Amino acid sequence: MGSEDCSWVFDSLVGFLQGPIWNAPILTFIEQKSSVFEPGNSEHEDEYKKIYEEYKDLVDSMLGSYMEDIGITPEQFEKACSKNSAGGLQIRFHQTLFEQVWAANDYEIFKRMMIQKNLELQLQALEMIQQRYGITPQSYLPNDGDECLQTDEESQIMEEVIKKSLEEYAMSKQTLDSTTLEIEQSLVSSPEERQRLEAECKREKELLHSALQQTIEPVTHREGPGLNKHEDDEMQMKTQVDAKELMKRQEYLKAQRDKLLALKKQEREKQLQAVESNSSKQRPRSAKAAQSALAGQPETEINSQTLQVRKALAERLKSEVVGKKF
Repeated sequence: MGSEDCSWVFDSLVGFLQGPIWNAPILTFIEQKSSVFEPGNSEHEDEYKKIYEEYKDLVDSMLGSYMEDIGITPEQFEKACSKNSAGGLQIRFHQTLFEQVWAANDYEIFKRMMIQKNLELQLQALEMIQQRYGITPQSYLPNDGDECLQTDEESQIMEEVIKKSLEEYAMSKQTLDSTTLEIEQSLVSSPEERQRLEAECKREKELLHSALQQTIEPVTHREGPGLNKHEDDEMQMKTQVDAKELMKRQEYLKAQRDKLLALKKQEREKQLQAVESNSSKQRPRSAKAAQSALAGQPETEINSQTLQVRKALAERLKSEVVGKKF
């Protein structure tokens, strides 16, 4: 493959990374596994690292199957990733795509990404509860005007999930016990839980941002200004609510998060099935790998050369796009 015909690789790659064949297994894995990643919890590092190894295997499996489908070798892909041959990407990647690729190369980035995803999902669950009571909440993410907006595809998924959630709630509302109703009403009427989650999400986002900067230009790490303030605000909010009541709210919210995850997985499976008829012909290996991963049976045989592919892709994204953003 000569340097003059490398551009098509990236055109193909962008379509792959932005489509359901990549997003369905990758995002489902991140969301399902993120529930054990808690802020400030270092007791489960062994479990975190085990999940990290599983994530690397999944990313390598998906990239490897993509390579087979388009018919190029790791060496050709690496050559296509070189600055001299590939030219400018001129592509608008969503921030989450950077994180997904980098996270497979860096444990600290992976851990921060997973913690933040756990908090985001709890905020999404809180938003769904609010909508049951006719309240149109703010975005489930802190509104700081940056790139942490959902992709169009994810927004469509959330719309369907919220619709189904409201339908299910309408059918089961009459059978809800008084304790459940009391917890829901306290979550809707009291701002403490939302404020706590937003403060933690903002803090973790800053830590993720710092970890990403370290991969671009390693410097002596310094805690960003205001982190201690977030912690102080969180402690102050916790004292405003009875500890047992706070625990009930948090446990209920996590249970709602798990229901949210199940609904989102169903929607992603539908999206994948919708493109499977065409994709199974154009990308048979990728489509099969995505289906296997969603079914909880990811491929275990990973070509060792895909590590070369993943690192080349990460370096290309970092030098061409991310270096300009941070």
